[in-house]
Amino acid sequence: MSFWEDQARNKAEEVEGMYRQAVELSFKLGKSLAEWRTMLHESTSPDPKAYPPCIYSTYMMKEYPVYQFSYQGMLPLYLKDKQYTNQIKDYYTKATLEATVAFQTEGPALKSAFIYTCHFFENLMIRDLDNRNRSAIINAIRYAGFIKDDSWKEIETMESGFLDVGRKNHVQVFVTPSQNTLKLIENVREKYRAGHDFSGMFEPDKHPL
Repeated sequence: MSFWEDQARNKAEEVEGMYRQAVELSFKLGKSLAEWRTMLHESTSPDPKAYPPCIYSTYMMKEYPVYQFSYQGMLPLYLKDKQYTNQIKDYYTKATLEATVAFQTEGPALKSAFIYTCHFFENLMIRDLDNRNRSAIINAIRYAGFIKDDSWKEIETMESGFLDVGRKNHVQVFVTPSQNTLKLIENVREKYRAGHDFSGMFEPDKHPL
């Protein structure tokens, strides 16, 4: 290994460690903020909620339901660190369950589902989609009861990246029966081409504490 390769490897490991610490700190800050928010007079819950929260909505495309899960910020990168990975899974599971607990009677778990994960970015910086912790969200959706299982026999997945209209980082996840796959993809893309602001899901006046 050359001197420069050795330097590059050391620097990459250093930055990876800093990134991991930053992600872990963000979860700790979110937990602390959630605890303090329960003390505000406008709070609607005595118990701390995951912060930032998942925003859940549902709509119909003819006879097929579409379940939409909205998460603020970018999906954290995948790293081979068990504690880091568990923190990410715990956050997305808690946020998703809290957002959907009131809607568990909407229908049975989908036996064959299509999961469309859309990453919205604030700028055109090149980013990889294949090294992000998508499994954390898929597991959360399974725990919430929307899909029967997350094996290859029960689900199909797809990911897309978009430059966000409002220049914000967020993730929108759409779940629908597999029979509605192509129509859902086109529906999302048509909305985007028409200038739909998907980040509008996070407007505070529409979602109380």
